[in-house]
Amino acid sequence: MRQGFIYDINKCVGCGACRAACILENGWKVSPRMVYTYNSDALTIHPLLNLSLACNHCEKPVCLEGCPSGSYFRDSKTGAVIINDKKCIGCKYCKWNCPYDAPKFDARNKVIGKCNLCYTGLNAGRSPACTSACPTGALSFGDIKEPVVEKIPSWFPEKNLKPAIEFTGKQFNFPLTIIPDRNSDSEIPAAKYEKHLKPGLISLVVFTFLSTLSVGFIISSGIKGVFPDMVLFISLIIISALSSLFHLGKVFRAWRAVLNIRTSPLSLEIVLFVLYSALSVTGVFFQFPSLMIISSITGLLFMLSIDYVYNYAEKPKSPVLKSGQTFISSLLIISFLSESLIPFLFIAIIKTGLSFYSFFNSGTEGSFSLLKTIRIAFLIISAAALLYYKSLNNTMIAIFLIGELLDRIIFYIDFEQLNIKTLIIKHLTTSIK
Repeated sequence: MRQGFIYDINKCVGCGACRAACILENGWKVSPRMVYTYNSDALTIHPLLNLSLACNHCEKPVCLEGCPSGSYFRDSKTGAVIINDKKCIGCKYCKWNCPYDAPKFDARNKVIGKCNLCYTGLNAGRSPACTSACPTGALSFGDIKEPVVEKIPSWFPEKNLKPAIEFTGKQFNFPLTIIPDRNSDSEIPAAKYEKHLKPGLISLVVFTFLSTLSVGFIISSGIKGVFPDMVLFISLIIISALSSLFHLGKVFRAWRAVLNIRTSPLSLEIVLFVLYSALSVTGVFFQFPSLMIISSITGLLFMLSIDYVYNYAEKPKSPVLKSGQTFISSLLIISFLSESLIPFLFIAIIKTGLSFYSFFNSGTEGSFSLLKTIRIAFLIISAAALLYYKSLNNTMIAIFLIGELLDRIIFYIDFEQLNIKTLIIKHLTTSIK
């Protein structure tokens, strides 16, 4: 039988004693344990519930498997999933993958910090500090049973990771009773989940867009039977490589990103980028046709690996095709730059359909909707221009590439990892409608 946290959601009063004990015990610069509140605005049509949550030390930890630098390890005696901050590169990929918001980024040291289950004390026979400090008995530690679905909150994330946490006690879904009673029209509206491009993702927009453009450039040149402009192509590769470093906390540890190619999608992506860059730059510089072909194939595999990095983080129930994904974008760029009209129109129709689907199903308003409208317009203009002129000019190329850049930006704005914070907001907002 596994050991883990045992939690009675009806006993937690949100006092924060567990958080304080966790920080004091370990001297954290971050707060690995958080208390999440469902219905923090105390809407009378919903129960108010608190959930004290840190790392659940899952049986199938995506933080450990997805870490490109191999910074995570599991303690064999306690089962605790621990990070070695001396190896961490601060890429935050574990934050994307963990649905429980367990890894925390230490902005001062630029590495990840997380709950270590107080494993040294656990090996000495003591309980984790958070459980010892809980005054109501809501949080404890011990042998856990298989989860009972009825006892798990509906807004608790599920990725089939088998988290080491057991929920006990019956959940009460009755609404709050406020005295004196007030008309429900005066309720405070639930918080909305707003989408925007996070500053930390800008470097990734540059990296993925320029990488996609470079693949489209080299393959379209091969289709035309010419070599791409050497200065322009190598510049794309160099700028892509440099931009990829800006989102790392520890730039000088970037070499570690290739150490977990066996299980980490991000590690695989970096290995393929390095391989593609080496092959393509050598092929273009020395004008080797055979290397052009090999690098073109490697480039398309690299595009697929980029998409896999984000699919792994989102963990959709079924494969999802999005307009801004790099593989489909690279195919569109290839067909456009090579002036292959029929393939271009075919892919453009698919991307336009995906863009319209996203437009009408994302539930966003204002500037984000305007951005999507402009992107769709630029793609339609590009298709119409290629149909009319039959050949490219600089204005057409500029409009087309701006549209593709907008598409990649929209992809990152829409990118949504499974995370307890957003799930609580969405569940509450949806249930009110």
